[in-house]
Amino acid sequence: PSPQCMNTSQNFSNGNNKKIKHPCIMWTGGFRRIPILVFHAEAILTKDSYIRLIGERYRLSFKIVRTDSRLVRSILSAHGFREVHPSSNEYNLMWTGSHLKPYILRTLTDIQKVNHFPRSYELTRKDRLYKNINRMQQAYGFKTFHVLPQTFILPAEYQEFCNSYSKDRGPWIVKPVASSRGRGVYLINNPNQISLEENILVSRYINNPLLIDDFKFDVRLYVLVTSYDPLIIYLYEEGLARFATVRYDQGSKNIKNQFMHLTNYSVNKKSGDYVSCDDPEVEDYGNKWSMSAMLRYLKQEGRDTTSLMASVEDLIIKTIVSAELAIAAACKAFVPHRGVCFELYGFDVLIDSTLKPWLLEVNLSPSLACDAPLDLKIKASMISDMFTLVEKAKTSFLTVILQRSRPLSASDAEMKNLMPSAKEKGTSGRHVGSMLGLSMEEIKVLRRVKDEYERRGGFIRIFPTPLTWEIYGLILLLIAAYDLCFCSKVQARRAFSAYLQRVQLRLMKEAGDQVHNPAWAAKEDEQMELVVRFLKRAANNLQQSLRMLLPSRRLALYDRRRILAHQLGEFIICYNREEEEEGVDAEGFHEFVTKASESDLEEVLTFYTHKNKSASVFLGTCCGGSKHSNSQMESRAKERHSSLHPLSHSKFHFRSPGNYGRNGKTAAPNSSG
Repeated sequence: PSPQCMNTSQNFSNGNNKKIKHPCIMWTGGFRRIPILVFHAEAILTKDSYIRLIGERYRLSFKIVRTDSRLVRSILSAHGFREVHPSSNEYNLMWTGSHLKPYILRTLTDIQKVNHFPRSYELTRKDRLYKNINRMQQAYGFKTFHVLPQTFILPAEYQEFCNSYSKDRGPWIVKPVASSRGRGVYLINNPNQISLEENILVSRYINNPLLIDDFKFDVRLYVLVTSYDPLIIYLYEEGLARFATVRYDQGSKNIKNQFMHLTNYSVNKKSGDYVSCDDPEVEDYGNKWSMSAMLRYLKQEGRDTTSLMASVEDLIIKTIVSAELAIAAACKAFVPHRGVCFELYGFDVLIDSTLKPWLLEVNLSPSLACDAPLDLKIKASMISDMFTLVEKAKTSFLTVILQRSRPLSASDAEMKNLMPSAKEKGTSGRHVGSMLGLSMEEIKVLRRVKDEYERRGGFIRIFPTPLTWEIYGLILLLIAAYDLCFCSKVQARRAFSAYLQRVQLRLMKEAGDQVHNPAWAAKEDEQMELVVRFLKRAANNLQQSLRMLLPSRRLALYDRRRILAHQLGEFIICYNREEEEEGVDAEGFHEFVTKASESDLEEVLTFYTHKNKSASVFLGTCCGGSKHSNSQMESRAKERHSSLHPLSHSKFHFRSPGNYGRNGKTAAPNSSG
């Protein structure tokens, strides 16, 4: 082996516990006795036979389907992987440039890996991305999920677009819903310039882009998702800043100049003004820079790059969260084994002059072409680190080979002797997990996340971390509640009971200085009147007779709140006694109900009401109740903007995250969680 390989190697034990060094092996799992294959970017240049030894010995294989990824092929071949025919099912890794059909996903074994999740088009198709983001804006507030420029899908939303255009005449940018590389993209300043023969997106053009030397640019970020259940997101420490080839000018006469307004490399490489750099060590020259070079430039200009990267990470998490439910559900439906899917997304982000990042699009299979030395330097390291990271201890490329029903060679037998016995596997972990009240499945997930983090290389885990889980954890529980929790009447009633308790606590809360605020007092009076009306009607629906002694409006505000809170508490006690016995998803549902705020519960109950076209499940349907009252309650429940039921007119607002991110150089890792 070369000296370089020996310096970066890890111990490789044989049957006699004699240590042999090899750069492509690292140990993980319980007792550090499970081998993981480590990939090295420099292998594609050195072509070292010692690097290929492990892949060749264990006959590892790959196939590439519907794409021409020379870089992936070079890295895998350099590590001893053998390429098989695209139609072959005998492979360890499949790299494809398109979405996978369900029947292919269903046939995957736990020793195979593929580079796409099912339904990733929820992020990578522009129309689906817009709809998912728009749904989150409606649920959690427009400002919280304002990561996309204002967008319309045409021709369906043509009239809405024209109304918006009349208020802001542009320019606007038009994009086909399912294209990439700038194909079919153009700017308009009049709705009459749009062709409505096919589905397109039209978005408000960001006319105040951040400029470097008067040139517009965007940033290509590499985002790796290793799991959607639970959600795990990594951002690679390096990316690419891609510049337009003509200096930026807001004048309408230049609206058709693609080399000025579009930053796609595939567009600008055709310009006669395109400047390439042939030195991989020079990262801030020409029309393509490294992201870290761009950040260094901005920092020298006095810009807050730490806050910028925090905003970028926030944008990435919110974007992926918007599609998490659909993709996680597809994984459960079509993927038979955990850990066989991973996905590398290409996020294209534009930064405006205020340092606000805007999402342009998410690419399904980001280009891995290496047209310049800088491309090779960044992408080869990124792909090598990705392949190392997506290895799972339970189904690593090396351990699974030993489980095949073929005769073991002497070398294989030695490797198998290193595997932990059934008695050793997870003994200590199971003991610790039981002490913490964790299930075996949860223990496995924790081990997997921990093992991934230790071999992350240049990838930075941005979700979950302690801070990002605090910010986004509840929103994921809320999304899960939409999908899972309200399949039973009991769960709907429990959520409604929890909601009523939040209202009761609000009534019991001290008013403080607000009591002297006429506007607050008027709103509070209105809120209490809604509670009174609710109790008058809902008490009739209880199986047990409950007399409501509701406070007179002549009483002082504080006394009315106190009496009303007490009466609402009496109603809740009776309401809870009527709960039917029925099996529920106790863990996830209990966690959601415990942590959810009043507005969180209101949002989910609204969703449940709309889904079932009735609020009678949690409002009660006792025969003693008034039919007229019930119909009024259900009608009110369906009116989203006037709340779920006559208790609150508050709107749901998920709190915005504070500033977070890496300090100093962009490559510095964040804290592990």
